[in-house]
Amino acid sequence: MVTIKDVASDAGVAVGTVSKVLNGHYVSAENKRKVEESVERLGYQMNYYARGLKTQYTYTVAVIVPDILTPFFACLVYYIEKELYRYGYRTFLCQSMHDAEKDVYYLQLARQNKVDGILGITFNTTELSKAGDIPVVMIDRHLENSICVTSDNFNGGELAAGQLIDRGSRNLLFIRSGSLLSSETLKRGDGFAAACRERKIPCQVLDSGDDAGGYNVEGIYGYLREHMSGGKLEFDGIYTSTDGLGLAVLDQLRRLGIQVPQEVQLIGHDGMRQMNRGAYLLSSIAQPIEAMARAAVENVIHLIRKEPVEELTILPVKFVEGGTTRE
Repeated sequence: MVTIKDVASDAGVAVGTVSKVLNGHYVSAENKRKVEESVERLGYQMNYYARGLKTQYTYTVAVIVPDILTPFFACLVYYIEKELYRYGYRTFLCQSMHDAEKDVYYLQLARQNKVDGILGITFNTTELSKAGDIPVVMIDRHLENSICVTSDNFNGGELAAGQLIDRGSRNLLFIRSGSLLSSETLKRGDGFAAACRERKIPCQVLDSGDDAGGYNVEGIYGYLREHMSGGKLEFDGIYTSTDGLGLAVLDQLRRLGIQVPQEVQLIGHDGMRQMNRGAYLLSSIAQPIEAMARAAVENVIHLIRKEPVEELTILPVKFVEGGTTRE
């Protein structure tokens, strides 16, 4: 079996250097490259059990997300796992499905498995607040005295309004879904409304969702149809709180015979792409998903090591073209 000494010998560095790389501590870029190449070449496998006995850590982090069907969550989990592995940590993935009982179950399981930390995107923050001495980092959500990583949602709403207005829209609609619990994502609508007020552009709001994360497609269709006259929709620009919701709205606009973007421009939020790599699914406010995952992992590692971290990390967003806005 390949040992850490074998890796050190192959890489031409000290055993302590190999240990630092495996534990995510700083070493020079050159030494890090040598160690990682030797680990790959020799097929070194870390003995987590022995490592845990020595350090009193399990080197496991629980990641709790609502689901892994939603492209945003799937992409986020991909980058979180990749970053945790880089630090020598394993990922314990939990899919809550917006179910409070599953949140309780997974929190208990996390305690039983003595995970070193928790990364959470959940609508049931009550349970995670009971994590006790397990370090918790939330993404977009807030717990009392918790650490939160998010993107600049307020500016995202401002960007969406500005793009719609600059491209000719003069009567705007914001459609949201999801929980109304304390969340950074609620600032998307706040930023959109603020930009509309500043530009003196009328803006309406439609709440189409529920706390379970879904949205009422027929309700959206009915609302849009009620706001049509002579085959024209009252609104000529729409911003949705997520890309998934944006695609649902796009379907209903087409169902009503409304051309996008010629008659109505549409901007979503998240920046989702085909297969998470191809073209953007619609014009959108793109979140820096990889950077968010990296910041969340760095924060939970710092907490595990009892190092100081910022209470709130806000990362920039940008507008991306996806064919549902005019040039």
